[in-house]
Parts: sequence; C-alpha cells; structure tokens
Amino acid sequence: MKHLFLSLAILSNMHYAHAQTPATVNVPADSITFAVIGDYGQNSTEEGQVAAMIKTWGVDFIITTGDNNYTFGSRSSLKKNITKYYGDFIYNPDAPADLQCHGKAAQEKINRFFPSPGNHDNYTKGMKPYLEYFNLPGDKKNYDFTWGPVEFFSINTGKDADINCCDAPESKWLQSELFKSKTPFKFVYFHHPPYSPGEHGNATKMQWPYDKWGVDAVLSGHEHFYARVQDKTAEKPIYFICGASGNTHLYGCNEHPLDSTRFKVSCDHVHWGAMKVRATAHLVIFEYYIATEPERPIDTYIIRK
Repeated sequence: MKHLFLSLAILSNMHYAHAQTPATVNVPADSITFAVIGDYGQNSTEEGQVAAMIKTWGVDFIITTGDNNYTFGSRSSLKKNITKYYGDFIYNPDAPADLQCHGKAAQEKINRFFPSPGNHDNYTKGMKPYLEYFNLPGDKKNYDFTWGPVEFFSINTGKDADINCCDAPESKWLQSELFKSKTPFKFVYFHHPPYSPGEHGNATKMQWPYDKWGVDAVLSGHEHFYARVQDKTAEKPIYFICGASGNTHLYGCNEHPLDSTRFKVSCDHVHWGAMKVRATAHLVIFEYYIATEPERPIDTYIIRK
C-alpha cells in the first residue's frame, strides 16, 4: 500500500442506496463521498458556515468525531445544535415525535448521519437525549456500518477516554469486528485523539494497536483544530483530528508538541472546516476544507491499495 500526497481528478461516483434499519447499515456502492465534522454542535455562525459548505458537496453521509451537542448534551438543545444544520441528513423515526427530523433523509427513509459521542454528549446521565435522538446500528454507542468500500467503526470514549486496551469491552469488540471485516478499507472514529499536539494532548489509553488490527485511518476530535498525524514507525493508520466544525473557541496546535523524530504533523488552528473523503475499492482521498475558502482543500492525503 502506498500513501501519496498529490492532487487527483474528482472520482466518478456511482451510488446505490436502500432503506436501512437501526440493526444494520450495509449500503453497496462502487464509490462514496462523505464528510467528517467534529466539535460542531454549538448553534454558532461558524457551524452554519461549515454546514453550508458541506451541503454543496453532495455527500452520501456524514460522520462526526463527537461533541455533537454543547454544552451538556441536553435534550432541549438537540434541535438548535444539530437539526437546524444537519436535519436533512438525519432519519430518526424512532425518536420522540418532537425530535424527529423531516428533511431529505426522512423522505428517503435513509439515515445519512453517523455520529460518535464526545465528552459533552456524555455529560447527560446515560446519554439519554443522544440515544433517543439518533437512529444508529447496534447499541448506538459502539457500532459499525458499511457503506461502499469502507467499513466504519464508531466508539464511545466517554468523558475522559478511560478505556484500557485490550481487555475493555470496547477494544475487544473493535478487534473482533475488524477481524471479521472484508471491506477494502477500515476506518475507526471516536472523540479523544490518541496522538495530539494540542491543548488536551495525547489520549494515551486510546493508543491501541490499530496497525496490527488492520485499521487504515483513525479519526478523532476533542481538539478544536484540524491535524493530520503520521506515525513514522508504522505504515498505517493515518491519524486525523477534525474538531473545528463549529465550536467558537479554537485551540493552538503546539500546546503539547509531538516528538518530531517519530511523528509528522500538519495542523491548522485558525479556521473552521470539515473533511471531504472520497473512496473506491483501491483509493481514498482525504481533503480538508475551510469554510471561508471552500474552493480548494488546504490539506490532502491519499491512500492507495
């Protein structure tokens, strides 16, 4: 497998979709385009700018790296923090009537929004508002789904990522599901970054053996910036931090610098934005766009198989 930094012509997408149930999501497609957002749910001008940009991309779905609903994950803030901006992507017929979305996804009866919980989503006891609102596979906290050539694995890292590898239920579940996966690419996403040069620093308990488990990319949030982190000691995975999609307080990129002899870091901490990812069975293109200059990506990373 080669990892290349270069520009590529836009992939021709051939999409196929069918109605889903909460128990499983497995959508066949030759190629997919999806967005990644994180630390976004604040009902801010910046959240609106990022959401507007994403809506021009024609994505198949959106995944999130947590902190979907500031400040305390409350039921009363779900609609203004999430539905207002991303209701067209959410199909949640099992939610209470006053929380159901009625946009494009509801009309199609296809959910196109797959969040992972952040620490702010976990502040409400049992994450009850989060679990009532979203229509997700499995137990909705730790789940996987397949769309086209990628299988996605979402993990709840709780309030402070206090999860021990490799005897914790979450890590056992992930390892087992990865072992069974037959897709060309495998992406894991959750809130607390295993490696971060930012204000919070490394979530050391999330430094799992992703390379040995066959993971191609790990995506997280928590730090309010965008970063791409490469571990020079392992061929894969590539690590991304996408946490500048709406929270108005951005963090600095060099609060806890990573060892430059081991890590290569690219970081932007002065803009709000989101990732656009395109994938086929042989190629994935990760791009990061900022809302104030959406014409071209400010960072691109490519995986070939």
